[in-house]
Amino acid sequence: MTSTKLQGWLLALPGLIFVALCLVLPLARTLREGGVTLDVWRDPYFQGRLAWTLTQAGVTAGVAALIGVPLAFLLSRFEARGKALFLRLLLLPFVTPTLVAVLGLSALLGPQGWVTRLTGVDLSDTPALLVLGNLFFNVPVLVRLSYAGFARVPGNVVGAARSLGAPWWRAALGVALPLALPGVLAGVVLVFLYSALSFGLPLALGGERFATLEVEIYTLTALQLRLSEASALIVGQLGFTLLATWAYVALSRGGVGVPSGDLPRARGGARAALLGLGSVVAIVCFAPLVAVMLRGVLGTSGFTLAYWQGVLADEATPLLVWNTLRFGLMALAGATLLGGLYALGAWRAGSRALDLVSLLPLMISPVSLAVGYLLAYPVLAATLPMLIAAYTLLAWPLVVRSLLPALRAIPPRLFEAARSLGATRGAAFRSVTVPLAFPALRGGGALALATVLGEFGATLVLTRPEWATLSTGLYERLGRPGERNLGEACALATTLLILATLAFTLLDGGEGEVT
Repeated sequence: MTSTKLQGWLLALPGLIFVALCLVLPLARTLREGGVTLDVWRDPYFQGRLAWTLTQAGVTAGVAALIGVPLAFLLSRFEARGKALFLRLLLLPFVTPTLVAVLGLSALLGPQGWVTRLTGVDLSDTPALLVLGNLFFNVPVLVRLSYAGFARVPGNVVGAARSLGAPWWRAALGVALPLALPGVLAGVVLVFLYSALSFGLPLALGGERFATLEVEIYTLTALQLRLSEASALIVGQLGFTLLATWAYVALSRGGVGVPSGDLPRARGGARAALLGLGSVVAIVCFAPLVAVMLRGVLGTSGFTLAYWQGVLADEATPLLVWNTLRFGLMALAGATLLGGLYALGAWRAGSRALDLVSLLPLMISPVSLAVGYLLAYPVLAATLPMLIAAYTLLAWPLVVRSLLPALRAIPPRLFEAARSLGATRGAAFRSVTVPLAFPALRGGGALALATVLGEFGATLVLTRPEWATLSTGLYERLGRPGERNLGEACALATTLLILATLAFTLLDGGEGEVT
């Protein structure tokens, strides 16, 4: 092993130890516990929950592909006013706390929602509302990943098809799609995985009829204390999770080139398709956010600040905000330190194994992780270090996955040029590597902080009353009947959305590109 590779493994070692203690050991304990009681899978009820989990994830992935893939192709091949802003705004749903989306969808499509009252169609007791919630979060993921895949298709290849008289849609289907297919399918797999592992949406929107495996795991753990059966469900869930992860890694390798030249302006059918698909995506992804903000200031009789006044007058609100911020910042500090060292180590070591390890926390749901903590570390149950460890583990891969591609994209000749001018290795690293990689580190840290600020699954299992956050306070209000409680929940949701957006904007600064 060369000196550089050895240094890389040493830099990655703290992150590896952290993953071993906070992911591998809890997961192993879960597997051991669940392996004894796999008879739970003979129960038709749990078989039905598995079938529904896979079905709603598959439907979400299919609909997201129908909407997102054509839009991604058009965005990659044509210039349009506001395209850069639109692609950047698509990050907003990804950093939106789950319960904010729940409230937005309920304000639009719930029993008393605005769309429901206008159309008379109530989707609250149907699976459509859950699928729409999944689309809210995952259509942006598919658009951005497919956009990156299409952008790697050489422009002259598509141009040749267009010059032979093929319309844009035929060039897309016959030329661009086959070349970009691995990246597109990787996005579809990731959407399927995120939808299958979703917790907050099916808990709040699905009810008992449309509960997924994640909801059943939470119910068995937190409400019924049947940890062995919950572990057995996690074992079964890991089967399709690992299969989907393998597919994602296999499909997301490399690209096929880089387009050259300026992009033409969208005209005719391409322009109409771009506007139409863009409008659909904008409604799916942004209408719930607008609805939840409006709902916080609109009562049955019109504009009112009573809901906000109620939230501000509640003596628990400052504690909710304080806990949300301090837990998020503690997790950010740990994730930035461990993730930065790990990305640097994986870059220097050039190890694919280290690359794959950084994906593991993204493929384990927060609820399953929390169950593993309770089984592996019962002495630490309901302690703050355990809660922060869970937050940090969820944030860590976002930092690594943002920073590592940026480090690999730095041309080696720049570092060598600095060395040839007499700079030491440390000075060359500070003057070349750090400035070029820092925007990606900021982007990853911004995404990590915005994500953990609204974390809900692990918090619900591991928290104590004095550690209540805005997410748990919002969920508590959602469980109370009455117009006022719903309005105050929307006010809290708006606060959480503003915090997440502000944290992302201030940290990212518009410079980093999160991938």
